[in-house]
Amino acid sequence: MSEEDAFKMLKFLMFDIGLRKQYRPDMTILQIQMYQLSRLLHDYHRDLYNHLEEHEIGPSLYAAPWFLTMFASQFPLGFVARVFDMLFLQGSEAIFKVALSLLGSHKPLILQHENLETIVDFIKSTLPNLGLVQMEKTISQVFEMDIAKQLQAYEVEYHVLQDELIDSSLNDNQRLDKLEKANSSLRKQNFDLLEELQVANGKIQNLEATVELLLTNEGKLKQSILTLEQERAALLKAVEELQKKLGDTDGKPLLTRQHHMDAD
Repeated sequence: MSEEDAFKMLKFLMFDIGLRKQYRPDMTILQIQMYQLSRLLHDYHRDLYNHLEEHEIGPSLYAAPWFLTMFASQFPLGFVARVFDMLFLQGSEAIFKVALSLLGSHKPLILQHENLETIVDFIKSTLPNLGLVQMEKTISQVFEMDIAKQLQAYEVEYHVLQDELIDSSLNDNQRLDKLEKANSSLRKQNFDLLEELQVANGKIQNLEATVELLLTNEGKLKQSILTLEQERAALLKAVEELQKKLGDTDGKPLLTRQHHMDAD
């Protein structure tokens, strides 16, 4: 690509695909992604999830670089290119699918390790050395998975847990203050939405008036077309009658000449 096209592609990834959110200073989105991956691992590979939990190994210890670099930090370039293909096709959901597939396909080997250091070292160093067969198997599994609803549910779950955690650490006055702020925020949102609704209603009224005007114009144009078609038919008939009269007029001198010749 040219530099300009490459920049447009980067912009597409950051804003349209939504990757920009995970690079913000607080990295909240990355924390949510790690929670979602942990919950997915619990759903699809419970024995591996339990093994990692037993050794206090969370996804942030090994999967954060995967998400931040689209696997480019540790995996072969050919595999990374395939990941980007899937990213363009399916959005950021593809990163979860690839991570889940990689962990699942290497589960027997991961379960053989019995301490934090060797497990993390295996996932970071050995796992990325994919052969062609393993790579194709991973790609195929990605296209067979559908985790969109689970990702949405686990994002909501994360926020609920965070709110509960914050609430449990507050006293009554702080909780009341928080509720008042939340109420004030909701009122403001309600007021903003009301303004947006009024603007939207105004636009709808304008559009309805425009549609009515267009329908009126359409009726007039149809009437004009009908009048023009009638005039065209009348003109064609007049032309046809003129041509017939001209044909009769052209024939008469010939007949008169022939009559004189016969008389002679």
